[in-house]
Amino acid sequence: MVTTFEHFTVELFLEIFSYFQIHEIFHSFFHLNSRFDVIMDNLIHIPVYLGFNGMSIAVTEFYYKYLSQSNISTRLISLCVSNTLAIDNDLWLSKHVSTFVNLRHLSLNDIRRSSFESILNSLSSINFLITFSIHFSNKDRAAYTFTGIPEGAFYDRIFHLFPSLRKCHLLFWKDIFPTLDRQFILPLGSTFVPVKNSLRNLQILKIRCSLSFLLHLFERLPQLKELTYIQTKPWLPKNNPLQNSIHK
Repeated sequence: MVTTFEHFTVELFLEIFSYFQIHEIFHSFFHLNSRFDVIMDNLIHIPVYLGFNGMSIAVTEFYYKYLSQSNISTRLISLCVSNTLAIDNDLWLSKHVSTFVNLRHLSLNDIRRSSFESILNSLSSINFLITFSIHFSNKDRAAYTFTGIPEGAFYDRIFHLFPSLRKCHLLFWKDIFPTLDRQFILPLGSTFVPVKNSLRNLQILKIRCSLSFLLHLFERLPQLKELTYIQTKPWLPKNNPLQNSIHK
């Protein structure tokens, strides 16, 4: 008996497609026949990678158009956005992230501070998000977002926006200026901005932070099961009076 494409189940095609990126699937199978058109409408479980591997302008514009469709944006499950080898993907995301109401996984690479704050400001609580990652390829890329920012500056907002998180990678870089950013005020005697919200479902955490901030987080995350920790010194400028107490 000869097996042809027509004998393959939809589930098998979706499994095969999971090894490709969305634009590669569309380029090969879109409008091939009515059956594949139906399958195209059920690709929401395949992760979308925007800005990776030096995407061309044409491919990037395809994703902008594809993800802006209401039948896609409201059902999108997994999204990874990078500015490492691209320009303005973070700006596009900040304008559209509020439409991805059913996201389960969100990863941000080399996002600029202006876009990062706009993304946070655009979001109401995403109760379905279970994985969140913020990553910078190097310290210079991180400086666009965190120059002079005190440690813990955005953590409480992240915990508030994504209350159902189970896995979280918060790989912020320490980037100190002679003075801290005036947008944030440290509590008296503290070297970091404290976290008030707790994540009761968080099981896995990967973080780059100081030991004092990590101990503070443990108070908010007693149920944590897996930790990857990259230690840094406290995020204080050299002329900060708390530096002396730290060394003691």
